[in-house]
Amino acid sequence: MPKIVITSKSMPDVLHRIETWKGKLTWPLLCDEIMALLQIDGVTRQTLSSYKEIQEAFTARKQYLREKATTEIPPADSNIEYLQNQVESLEAELEQAKETIERYKQRFVLWQYNAYKHGVRMESLDDAIEMLEKPLTEIKRKTGGA
Repeated sequence: MPKIVITSKSMPDVLHRIETWKGKLTWPLLCDEIMALLQIDGVTRQTLSSYKEIQEAFTARKQYLREKATTEIPPADSNIEYLQNQVESLEAELEQAKETIERYKQRFVLWQYNAYKHGVRMESLDDAIEMLEKPLTEIKRKTGGA
């Protein structure tokens, strides 16, 4: 069984490191950075690219860096450089959030279709919301709860 390098706990740190990457971005450089970040050895391109989120973030950041290279203006002040880094970081975070929202929208449409396909009415789905407002100890379960 392959060794799990990236956990759900370390995934946000890895994605943030990719999204805020400066300069040339290559798999070997990223692997070295991830090994230093997570303090582990043996991180390879194949390992990192097997995680869909990392692969997508790497591709998006590499494309962004290619496009940015032609329009880059050198900063005149360290405050300006700091603020530019903040803006880039927030833009990367916003883009990630937009992609997540889009995936949730697609999943919702799929759930909506499956509910329709199986004859589930919207009223019965709304009834479940009222059930979730109660504490779990008060819900009578079909499996023999109180």
